[in-house]
Amino acid sequence: MNHPLLVIVGPTCSGKTALAVAAAQALTPAELLNADSRQVRRGLRVGTCAPTPDELHGVRCHLLDLADPGETFTVADWLMAARRSLERLDRAGTRAVVAGGTGLYVTALIDGFDLAQVPPDPVRRADRSELAATPEGLATLAAELRRRDPDGAAQVDQRNQRRVIRALEILDAKGGSITSARKHTAPRPAVMVALDVARSVHARWIEHRIAGMFDSGGIQNEVRWLQGRGLDREVIGSCGIGYSEALDLIDGHMDLEAAMQATMRRTLRYARAQRTWFRRDERLTWFRPDLISFDEMLAGVLDLVAAAETEPRSGE
Repeated sequence: MNHPLLVIVGPTCSGKTALAVAAAQALTPAELLNADSRQVRRGLRVGTCAPTPDELHGVRCHLLDLADPGETFTVADWLMAARRSLERLDRAGTRAVVAGGTGLYVTALIDGFDLAQVPPDPVRRADRSELAATPEGLATLAAELRRRDPDGAAQVDQRNQRRVIRALEILDAKGGSITSARKHTAPRPAVMVALDVARSVHARWIEHRIAGMFDSGGIQNEVRWLQGRGLDREVIGSCGIGYSEALDLIDGHMDLEAAMQATMRRTLRYARAQRTWFRRDERLTWFRPDLISFDEMLAGVLDLVAAAETEPRSGE
């Protein structure tokens, strides 16, 4: 019998990794599956807040370091890698604990969906909608569509910003062509948990994390490494929030305080979009790490897992 997945989601910097590691240790044998779209990039640990060996406490984490910075990597690519990992874990009788803040990854894995009807990533949609608000920006997006999918682009009204953005969203999820999107596999049983904290508390946590990234010089060093690989500003910026700001700091366009404040504003915006995504999923049980102790939260999660294990499955 395959164990139901344990899924831990929520906005960035809400404590997902620590809870996932503790749950995996309590449910051993169990291993983590990363569901953060930035942490799939090789060589980028500080700016993406990828879990360190010390944070993992010996628990294995899959789906990190899957693609080089700048390399095309779609939701379909992640989904294929995740399913391969799940097959190996299932054969070994090991539970999978999925942890991350990329809602589209989690939705794809848990539900299966018709990629032609893939839900939008709210952050990327907001960015593209802002760009498409000008004729020049819409032309840029239409050019991206033609470059990525010449045949499919011919079927899209490239003067219609909504249709151009939607076509790009399908390509983000599927890769290939928008004409070849197809349905994936059946839903996977899962215990679904989400974390969130009061906005004022969350802002302090995010501010502390960002200060550590910049004060240590870690994210600046990662930007220099990316520059050494010959990557341009656009690719560096696409690696995650904070990389464009660190590049501006290195180039002298911002001072340290301005770079951190700009990163803070973008991170808070991203967290709002993540909340919007996850709040619409009624299957999630929410925990507040700012209101209850870590041990109480872990106990609550383990109780949910135990209850799911005793529920009869369909066909049993």
